Amino acid sequence: MASAGSGMEEVRVSVLTPLKLVGLVCIFLALCLDLGAVLSPAWVTADHQYYLSLWESCRKPASSDIRHCESTLSSAPGHNS
Repeated sequence: MASAGSGMEEVRVSVLTPLKLVGLVCIFLALCLDLGAVLSPAWVTADHQYYLSLWESCRKPASSDIRHCESTLSSAPGHNS
C-alpha cells in the first residue's frame, strides 16, 4: 500500500554561507598573490646594485655599469651534485 505524501517536499538550497565566502575570497587572493610573485621582476632591491627575483639574482658593482646575473633555478650553493 502506497502512503500518500504529506505534501511537504524537502528542498535543498545551496546557500553561499559566510564561511564559504571567506574561503573563496582567500583562494582568489592566494591566486592573485601567486601570479604577482611569478610575474614580479624583482622581490628584493638594494640601491640599484642588487635585486633578487624568483628567476634570477643580479649584482652590479658600484664601480661598474655591468650587471652580473645568475639563475636562481640552479642547484643551491653548498650542495654537491
